[in-house]
Amino acid sequence: MVKQLGSGRPVLLLHSSMSSHRQWLTLASELAERQQCFLPDLTGYGGLELPKQQPWSLEAEAQALLQKLPVQLRHEPLDVIGHSYGGALALHLARCQQLKINKLVLFEPVAFHLLPQLADAGALWQEVQTLADALPGLPDEAAAQRFIDYWQQDGFFAALPQRMQQQLASQVAKVTLDFQALSQEPASFVDYATTIPDKVLLLTGLRSRAPAQRIARALAEALPQVELVTLDCGHMGPVTEPGLVNPLILQFLQG
Repeated sequence: MVKQLGSGRPVLLLHSSMSSHRQWLTLASELAERQQCFLPDLTGYGGLELPKQQPWSLEAEAQALLQKLPVQLRHEPLDVIGHSYGGALALHLARCQQLKINKLVLFEPVAFHLLPQLADAGALWQEVQTLADALPGLPDEAAAQRFIDYWQQDGFFAALPQRMQQQLASQVAKVTLDFQALSQEPASFVDYATTIPDKVLLLTGLRSRAPAQRIARALAEALPQVELVTLDCGHMGPVTEPGLVNPLILQFLQG
């Protein structure tokens, strides 16, 4: 599914793991006053089936996405917004030049494959691998709780309505594939530095997990022209604090 809103210069909004296009609806309703918004559900989310292709990769995710988008989007300049897994996918699309990206907004792209390339990030890489390795061995609900509480806080999953807990548990198998894709992406900081567009807004949360913060800082150092902004929120800031995140994105895209 690709929801469309508004008219004008196109903007593509890519959601995080364990989410759907709905996480961007508030932002899109404001963007739609000046831009045409495209909000896809990534593979395995929003009611879409899990991919049959194994192993999974960001290239496979990109190809599945491109097949859902109107053909004209591949040939005209557009803006791209990506959060977490969606941010890593946006980096892939930019690096491989699969879209003509004008402005790029990234909220903590979890490009985990970059951690082993950082001399000081061995413990952070192990932290991510420990989480990824634990999920397949847990029942779906327990795996969803482990994943959600890691990015939010202990007890967050248990406080959710039961219907939402069940929905999240039904999507946890795709999270394992997302980790696979994020960990095995064949790209370096140099690859990104030489292909990412000049106009980049990179957002990170002061209360986020250390691996996500470290990746954001490293990308900010590697990319030739980027504005790095640290906000008083966690990794799920676009969802939990849209009033803090959305104005910065609007100002960057429409300024």
